[in-house]
Amino acid sequence: MTTPLEALLEQLSEQIADRVNEHLRTELTQQNDNRSPWLDIKAAAAYLDWPKQRLYKLTAQGAIPHYKHDGRLLFNRPELDQWLRHYAQPHTTG
Repeated sequence: MTTPLEALLEQLSEQIADRVNEHLRTELTQQNDNRSPWLDIKAAAAYLDWPKQRLYKLTAQGAIPHYKHDGRLLFNRPELDQWLRHYAQPHTTG
């Protein structure tokens, strides 16, 4: 059983981690602006920090924006960012 203080600390640490993650993602995006916006399956999986198998499953379901050319899956970084923002959860305060 967790105490109210432990629960609050856990919530705060998650919020801090989310903010740090968003900050780092923003910085990486700005640094990568000069690079091609196109990602292959390996780069997209690394960018999202997901297993490639999850991306294969989502593309097969048509659930994630992607392109297929000559059997090769391609993802557009800005489209992935926009797609992810669709699933953003509202921030809640105590």
